[in-house]
Amino acid sequence: MVSEHNDAAGTARPASLILIEQSGAKHEIPQLSLVAGMAGAEQAMRRPGMQLREVKVVSQHRAIARWKAAGLGWRRVA
Repeated sequence: MVSEHNDAAGTARPASLILIEQSGAKHEIPQLSLVAGMAGAEQAMRRPGMQLREVKVVSQHRAIARWKAAGLGWRRVA
């Protein structure tokens, strides 16, 4: 997990929050840091009414964290 302490120690690089809807539509939202991306991912997964099937945080073309909808909740995948 990325923390504010780690962010100050060198992970303060831009990230992208990628939201993938059930329909397959993909939305990429630029984030200022990994911490902001992780916070945005948590908010997106908790937002009622959003029809998402996958949420990712990506930095420098590498997936840092990824979650998939599973039943009534979310599970983190590798």
